[in-house]
Amino acid sequence: MKYLVMLSVAILASAAQAVVPATWTHATEADFAKAELKNAATTSLGEVILARKIEIIMPSASAPAVVSAVATSGKAVYAAAGAKPLVFRIEGGKAGKWATLPGAMVCCLRMAGKDLLAGTGGNGAGIYRVSGKDKVKKVWADGKVKYVWAIAPGKKDVLYAATGPEGKVFAVDKAGKGRLIYHADKLAKNILSLAVARNGHLYAGTDTEGLVIQIDPARRKGRVILDAAEKEIAALAVDGNGGLFAATADAAKAGPDGKVKPNSKKAGKAAGKTRPAPKPAAAKKGPNPAPAASQPAGSATAPAEKAVVLVMPPGPSTKPRVPSKVTPPAPPKGKGNAVYYIRPDGLVHTIFRRPVTILAMVMHKDRLVLGTGNGGSIYAVTPDGDEIVQLADTDAKQVTALAVGGPGGRLVFATANKGSVGLIADAPAAQGTLTCKPLDAKQIAKWGTVRVQGDLPKGTRIGVATRSGNIAKAGDKTWSTWSKEHAVRGDFLSVQSPPARFLQYRLKLTGARGVSPAVKQVEIVYQVGNLPPVVSALTATPVVKVSLKGRAVVAPSKVYRMTKITASDPNGDKLTFTLAFREQGADKWITMTDKLAVPSYVWDTRTIGDGVYELRVTASDKASNTPDSALEAARISQRIVVDNTPPVIKPLAAKTAGKTVSLSGQVTDASSRITSIEYAVDSQNKWLSLLPKDGIADSKREQLAFEVKDLAAGPHRIALRAKDIYGNTGYASASVTIAP
Repeated sequence: MKYLVMLSVAILASAAQAVVPATWTHATEADFAKAELKNAATTSLGEVILARKIEIIMPSASAPAVVSAVATSGKAVYAAAGAKPLVFRIEGGKAGKWATLPGAMVCCLRMAGKDLLAGTGGNGAGIYRVSGKDKVKKVWADGKVKYVWAIAPGKKDVLYAATGPEGKVFAVDKAGKGRLIYHADKLAKNILSLAVARNGHLYAGTDTEGLVIQIDPARRKGRVILDAAEKEIAALAVDGNGGLFAATADAAKAGPDGKVKPNSKKAGKAAGKTRPAPKPAAAKKGPNPAPAASQPAGSATAPAEKAVVLVMPPGPSTKPRVPSKVTPPAPPKGKGNAVYYIRPDGLVHTIFRRPVTILAMVMHKDRLVLGTGNGGSIYAVTPDGDEIVQLADTDAKQVTALAVGGPGGRLVFATANKGSVGLIADAPAAQGTLTCKPLDAKQIAKWGTVRVQGDLPKGTRIGVATRSGNIAKAGDKTWSTWSKEHAVRGDFLSVQSPPARFLQYRLKLTGARGVSPAVKQVEIVYQVGNLPPVVSALTATPVVKVSLKGRAVVAPSKVYRMTKITASDPNGDKLTFTLAFREQGADKWITMTDKLAVPSYVWDTRTIGDGVYELRVTASDKASNTPDSALEAARISQRIVVDNTPPVIKPLAAKTAGKTVSLSGQVTDASSRITSIEYAVDSQNKWLSLLPKDGIADSKREQLAFEVKDLAAGPHRIALRAKDIYGNTGYASASVTIAP
């Protein structure tokens, strides 16, 4: 029976503190990712559970660099060397060489009663029976076979052999006679994996194209049921519903260390089990038999980047005819390898995908267990792919082999680079802990509520303790000691850790009768003493076009100033702003607005006279605090010149001499410098640039003296315009007449 457990602490808010406290929430795999775990593990669903105990029974010091295969028999474990034709036997904590086999390497192992069967590679490749120490007998070999990658048992003491490099599957009877039952021909060079279904059908996984082939041994016919986006099908496993799991090991799609970003989503847990898929309808008799799948080829319900189903009806030859190539849209490089579930009706689901190579896979107690590279991790995955748990993170590069039924019912695993053999307990550890990384409140804080939610089966226990300090390094001698650990029983308990900047919590999980409790969420509420807002900048920039009350407004000059405030609050409080102005040198401030909720304001400077001004902003956190505890901060802008008056051009004098007119005058602006002067003759569109008398427009007063030549006889109007730095424009004109 499961219970929802909540552990919390109530703290009264001080009048000197913020009204709204802050909260840390840990509820996802990513939240717990940096915690220190001891005999505990986190799942992809964000649960903390007890981990399985791991025991190394053949350490790297005594193991070959590559352990390629393992098999179990009672209390004994057999391990194969991947680079030498050696088999080791491990029992009672002792490991020793058991047999030397023909060939260059051992590719696979499996038990046949009390005897050990080994598939080897290199010269002398074949299947060999080991009935005792150094008691080796050849079962079967073929001159063209260089590798026996997998062995699977069939009916009537038949053994199936997956071989390379010609992509053949053989059926070997108890007399040692081999019969070819499938040839991949151009589809693959090596058959890498085998699995046998209850109905006697044989499944084979290939290299080259990453195919899964369903073989009928009696008829010696095969058909492709999966064309994966990856190039190798390294492992196969059947389920009890007529479906098949296929694991891929395409090295090009694996990351350098197999690491994956922890899940940061709160997805919940799948409700109930998915009903088994219906079995495909029997194929109709006739010259054109119907495909076994209920959908056409390539109609998998999984996204196209994951897999494409290819169904091939049986042909008249003992070799399957090569199908027309159906190429699945391959996932981008680096997306990782996958475990596909092929339903009895032929449809495919992807239940696992990570940047690893999946080198081994077994079904163990309603979970798929995966051995992976290049990070040397072992994962347990629910058959629907909803939950993933890392069972082990070894110090090797690859987990190469898995076997069930080890000593004490434990799971056996083997590794490479470093080579080793280990056991994973069948039940979770009796006790484990999770210690979170130091949580930083940024300031001295009082600790409020800690709330733990989880499942607490009967007899299990969750305990919680805390400690605090003012140095980021946890456990420094200045930190407080761990508080008394309190059992979670649904009551409210006080947190004893003193106020500080940093806090750690420690969860202790205790199992019962092989069952683990589960922590699903931890919430910690804390309060930092109220700190004043920080105003770091206040600017007022001239703009021509602004949005006022939802409509765009264009000013004839830069009369609008976009006032921007850069402010923050250390407590995360909501801020409101008051804007005021004054002329430079004045004592009193005049408020423009005192209810500004956003850090920007459009200031229409036409409401004040020309001059030099200052702006002041006051930021307040009163919206998040009591009136007595609210704090504020202010900042004054740099001097702001307001100039909405155009330059004046006077006096403008004009003298004619033949076809030439000489003009002179003065341009003056009350507040800012002149930036441009232009003139036009008999036009309001064709303006020509004009330089002041000193050759540069750089002051509030500029002298003019220029000539307009080659005017036609008759009356003319010469116009001048001058602009200041804020876009204010002044005009003047003179009328002249050119004699004929």
